[in-house]
Amino acid sequence: MSNSKVQNTRKPPVFKHSEPLKTDPVRTFSEDQIRTRAYQIYESRNRNSDNPDADWSQAETELMELLHAK
Repeated sequence: MSNSKVQNTRKPPVFKHSEPLKTDPVRTFSEDQIRTRAYQIYESRNRNSDNPDADWSQAETELMELLHAK
């Protein structure tokens, strides 16, 4: 028996993205910018929103869409 080491000749997988990588809105926009837009969304509903998380998520989405539209 020999003590020769077996070399790993496998290459790492290559991933192809069909869509661009998504950017994290919290790192792209300040929390203040997201909060301001979320509040605008809340006000546009005549302050009748019972789901602030949905307003926050919508604000992040809208800001990211503005960024990618440029």
